[in-house]
Amino acid sequence: MELHVSRDFVTDTEPLLRKSFKDHGGSYRDLAARAVLDHTILKLSPGIDPIPPITINMQKAAHANLATDSRPICIVGAGVAGLYAALILQDLGIKYEILEASDRIGGRIWTHRFNGDVGYNAARNTSERYDYYDVGAMRFPKIPFMDQVFDLFKRIKIEDLLIPYTFHHPNNLLCYNLRGPVTREVAAQTVDYFHVSVSNGGTVPDRYAQEQPKDWIDRIYDPFKCLFAKMNTVDPSQRWKAFREAWMELTKYEHLSTRGYMLAGKEGKAEDAPDPYPESVVHWLETMDSGTGLYDKAFVESVMGSLDFDWPFPEHNPHPSVESPSWYCIDGGADHMIREMACKLSKQSKPKTNQTVVKIEQSEDPKGMKVTIRDDQGGLDTREYAQVISTVPLGCLQTIDIDRAGLTYSQREAIRSLQYEASTKIGIKFKKRWWEDPAVMGKDNIIQGGQSQTDIPIRTCVYPSYGLNCPSAPGVLLASYTWAQDAARFGSLAQGQGTDADKDLLETTLNNLEKLHGISREKFGDVLDHKTHAWYNDRYARGAFAHFGPGQFGRAYDNKSLFASLKAPAAGGKFHIAGEATSVHHAWVLGALNSAWRAVFNALICRPDKRRELVKRWPTPDEESVKMLLQLAALAEDNCL
Repeated sequence: MELHVSRDFVTDTEPLLRKSFKDHGGSYRDLAARAVLDHTILKLSPGIDPIPPITINMQKAAHANLATDSRPICIVGAGVAGLYAALILQDLGIKYEILEASDRIGGRIWTHRFNGDVGYNAARNTSERYDYYDVGAMRFPKIPFMDQVFDLFKRIKIEDLLIPYTFHHPNNLLCYNLRGPVTREVAAQTVDYFHVSVSNGGTVPDRYAQEQPKDWIDRIYDPFKCLFAKMNTVDPSQRWKAFREAWMELTKYEHLSTRGYMLAGKEGKAEDAPDPYPESVVHWLETMDSGTGLYDKAFVESVMGSLDFDWPFPEHNPHPSVESPSWYCIDGGADHMIREMACKLSKQSKPKTNQTVVKIEQSEDPKGMKVTIRDDQGGLDTREYAQVISTVPLGCLQTIDIDRAGLTYSQREAIRSLQYEASTKIGIKFKKRWWEDPAVMGKDNIIQGGQSQTDIPIRTCVYPSYGLNCPSAPGVLLASYTWAQDAARFGSLAQGQGTDADKDLLETTLNNLEKLHGISREKFGDVLDHKTHAWYNDRYARGAFAHFGPGQFGRAYDNKSLFASLKAPAAGGKFHIAGEATSVHHAWVLGALNSAWRAVFNALICRPDKRRELVKRWPTPDEESVKMLLQLAALAEDNCL
C-alpha cells in the first residue's frame, strides 16, 4: 500500500535527509518517527493532501490563557527528562516546579556508592572514587545522532569526566552449554565449540551449527539493511523515496515478533530472505544474542536496533563499513550528570523530593491544571499550575489518577499497554579486583573492562572501565546484568538486603561467577558488600526502559499509532507526556532529552516568541518536525488521535 506524503513534509525533512546515514549523522529511527507521525496525520485528516499548516485556535479562551498564565509549569519527575525540561524552561525565563516522589533525583540514572557521598566527592584516581557501580544508564555511544547527549555534557561542564568505556576486551569469556570458559576468539576457531548441534548432543541441526550465530542473525536483517542502504547511493532529493520503500517493506512485518518473523514461512518475504528457521535455531540465536524472551519483542524494533550503530552491511558482507562507534562512561558515576544538571537550576526551583503526585486534572475553569500531592507524612495538598509535563515512566503515570486530565483514548491505551523491559543488576564489592590480578587469572588472562557472557542465570558480567589507573581501586564488579525473563526471575529474589531470598541470590551469583571464570570462588577473596536492583520491582520505575511489542510502534497502513498519540498534548494543550518511552530513541538518554524538548515545545504552542527562542537555543531533535507537532496538537484537541 502506498504511503502518501505531502510535499511540505518532504521539505520539512530535507535537513535530516541531507545528513550521512552511512556515517550515522542521521538516524533511520528519526525518519521512521516522522513517517509514522506524518502518515497518522494524513489518515486522520481525510481529503487534505498536502495538509496546510495547522495552528491552535488562538481565539479559544483556554489557549489564550496558555499564552498569558503566569503560574509555573509543573514537571512531574526529576529524572533526566524532567531536569532537562527544567533547564530549558529556566533558560527561557518560564517558571516551573519539579515534583519527585522518591527521596532522590535522577530516576533511572542512578549510581550506587558503597561508601556514600565520600565517593562522589573523592578526587580522580583515588580508591574512594571508584567504590560504585551504575545501577541505571552507564555507557554513552559517541555517534553523531547522539550529539544532543554530548551537547548536554558540555552545557553542564562534565565533558572532562568522560572516559573510554570498553565494550569488549580480548580476555572476556564465554560459557554456554556447560562448555567454557573460553575467549570469543578461541571459540570461533572451532566449529560448534559449545556443542549445540544434533551430532554433538544438542538440538540445532548440524548445518546451522557450522556457522556462527551472528551469521544467521545477519541473514535475517540483511534484506532490510540493503534496502535502507540505498539511501546513500541516491541523490539526497531521492532519499525520502528510498527510505519510504524500505520502511514500507519492513513494516509489513510490524505485527510480528522477532521470533515470529524467524519462524514464518517465505510467503510475502523478499526473495533473498532466508527460509524459516527451526525453533531450536531461534532459541539458540536468542540465547547467544540477547536475553531470554527478547525475541518476543517487535521485529521492527530488532531491525531498527541493528541499524543504530552499524552501517547496514554486516561484517561478513564485502561492502563499505564505518568504524565502530566509541563508547564513553562518566568517571566517578553517571549521576554526576544528574547532580550537575540540578546545580544549574536556580535555588528556589530545585526539585522537591518525597512529593508523590496522586492526581492530575483539569481545573474547573479552562485556566490551568490541578495537581494533588501526597507528602512523606501522608498529607494531601492540591496546587494550581498553568500546565503539567509528566516525565515519569508510563507504569507510574498509570497509577496516578488522570481520569480528568483530558487524555484521548489512544493516550490512555498507550500508557497502559506500551511494553517496558525488565532489567536486574547485581553489584558485588570484593576485597580486591581479582579479575585484574595475574595471580588469580594468570599472567595473560587479566580482564580490564568489557563483559563476559553465559547462559547460566547471571547471563552477563560487566567489568569496570573506570579506575584502571588506580592500583588500589575497590573490587566492585557488576556481577550480573540481565534483561527480560532472566531479569524477572533473578529480580524476584531481590527482596531486600539480608533476607533469605537475597542470601540465595548472592550465593547463586557467586557460584555462577565461579563457573563463568573457571576459578574457585575462594580465589575471589572476601565479599565486603553487595547491592541488587530489579527495575521492575522499583516503586518509582516499574520497568527498566521501553521496548515496544509487535504492532505498538505504528504500521504505515494503520490509521492510528499509540506512539504518535503520546507525542501530542492533552487537555487542550495543558498536559504533556514525556520520558524515553515517548521518543523513537526509547531506552536511551537521547530519548529522554528529545521527549523533554518536545514537551516544552508543545507547552509553548501559544507563545511563538518563546518557541522561537527554544528552537534557537536548544537543538531540535531530528525525530521532531515543528509542522507535525502543530498538526498533532490540533488533532488531539479534536479528539482524533
